[in-house]
Amino acid sequence: MADQPGQIRVKPRNLTARAAYKVPGNPDNTRLDGSVGNCFPGLEMDVRNLDRRFFPGLVFNAARVPLSPVPEAPKNSQGFHLVFVDYFYDPMLPDNSPEEWVQTLLEAYSGDIGAKLSQGSWFLSWVEQSGKRITFKEEDGTPYDGLMIWRFIRSLEHGDDKPVSIALERRNHEGEVDAEQVILHGFRRQYRTEAGVFSEAYDPGELTQSLCNPWSHDFRDCGCHYWPSNHPDVVMAEVDHDAQLPTGQSDNPIEAETYLDWLRSDKSPSGNVAAMNTVEQNRPYQIDHYQVNQMWSELPIVVEGRETGEVYEVDPELPGVEPYGSTDEMIADLKDRLAPMEMTLSLQYLYAYFSLADPETADTKRWPTLKDDLIFARRSVLEVAIGEMTHMRWANQLLWELQGADYKPVLTPAESLPLGAGKGKAQPRALRPLTAEAIKDFIEIERPGGYIDRAYAQCVATLEQKVFSNRRLYALAVRIDSDGDEHFLRFRQMQEVLAKYDTGDGTPAYLRPVAVGTDAQAKAALELYAKVKDGLAQAYTLEAKGQFEQSQTYVQQVRDDMKLLRAEGEKLAAADIGIPFWPEGKA
Repeated sequence: MADQPGQIRVKPRNLTARAAYKVPGNPDNTRLDGSVGNCFPGLEMDVRNLDRRFFPGLVFNAARVPLSPVPEAPKNSQGFHLVFVDYFYDPMLPDNSPEEWVQTLLEAYSGDIGAKLSQGSWFLSWVEQSGKRITFKEEDGTPYDGLMIWRFIRSLEHGDDKPVSIALERRNHEGEVDAEQVILHGFRRQYRTEAGVFSEAYDPGELTQSLCNPWSHDFRDCGCHYWPSNHPDVVMAEVDHDAQLPTGQSDNPIEAETYLDWLRSDKSPSGNVAAMNTVEQNRPYQIDHYQVNQMWSELPIVVEGRETGEVYEVDPELPGVEPYGSTDEMIADLKDRLAPMEMTLSLQYLYAYFSLADPETADTKRWPTLKDDLIFARRSVLEVAIGEMTHMRWANQLLWELQGADYKPVLTPAESLPLGAGKGKAQPRALRPLTAEAIKDFIEIERPGGYIDRAYAQCVATLEQKVFSNRRLYALAVRIDSDGDEHFLRFRQMQEVLAKYDTGDGTPAYLRPVAVGTDAQAKAALELYAKVKDGLAQAYTLEAKGQFEQSQTYVQQVRDDMKLLRAEGEKLAAADIGIPFWPEGKA
């Protein structure tokens, strides 16, 4: 549907494609970016299982001619074999339907015809649509292979003006038809609903039930770490509910980032050691072929990349999180509190990044691991700072989507930041080195379930309401809300890694004695910072107007200036000078 000249809005017809997140319990092949697209029959589904229910009330299997039949194998078993009659709860055959063909089929299935079809082996003899009949036999009377018949069934059209007639015949193993044909009239099933999901006629697991069993055995001998959606290579361990973050991750940063081999033989907590990089390295610790065949059903189910127990528990929403009272209330909160808060966090974290010592100057004689730990800490803090800059951009996008022509870029830092769960506790914004106390405060700021987390949970609760048809807004709020766990875990890990470098003289070995400089000392850096803010304001304004190509000019300018600002910040930090992003001690 076209919105404006030159613009096209793509409307997904698939319900799962409209989900703004990975739906718990849905396999990866429900999302285009996670599927290997292998079916018929393949690694993810057996597409033949759609057509086994092509005719309402009946279930077929496509039986093939055995490649190497043993002498005692039944003869003439190939074709589209009727497995059973299944008309109860078929969405195409409701009891109260006014359609004559529906009532005729229900009467047939519940009467003599249904009883007749339950005796012996029945096969599809022919199918007819739009005046064309296809008989499923060779000229000499040999039945077609089931796979060939399936290809004809795939070609049947769906529609209210496309009735289908079929004939069933009972056949013995001598190839003789020993009963009168049963002829039925109806319509080909539409396999997906208007919402874009599979018809409720299909039972859970039906689309995969004819794949290899145990399917896991197929992948025991793969020569590389292959990733079909129903066979993970590495997984996260199941987390005790009391040690979970709201997203299901462990609150222990080491456990939260340790991937385990799904086929490991030792399933005890002591066996939860990190998976190695190659198949060959992992093989000695995996269950062998005999074990796979015997205990494949005991392999843990994996949901959202994590092993689960017998029951998957969806984590409850944060208590006390209610939608905003109005759209205007949400806009005011985004503009006055949330977007400025993201700006302050990004600058505080950037300042803390510059306070970390240069890994190349680390005293590795006294502190042998300091260089590597500094590389980790600097990278982690910078990633979190960039994450907050991204949140600030998303918060601005929420504003321009909600405000329209009234939007003005929000690039002013907040004057204070909340701590913990926001029970009246806040601290003035401050440019601080990454001391142990600063890390502790950063952990409290980013703590899942805390003030910031609850703030965006309120945005999510508001934007998921049906009154907001633009699902991009909901998706943005979800992404900001879920990123908090990652930031929290990063600071928790930094806390553990850097704790051992206390020199006892007040300045940890990993820090430079950086103090906030004057405007004169940091003149070049402040000019670059001003250019960055101006460039972002221009880019956001143009994006809000839909002028995306023009906005990219300013986005590129901001990226170039940020690189220069980073270099200037390093230069100043080497002289123990920190960039005064705001005047110290002033609002």
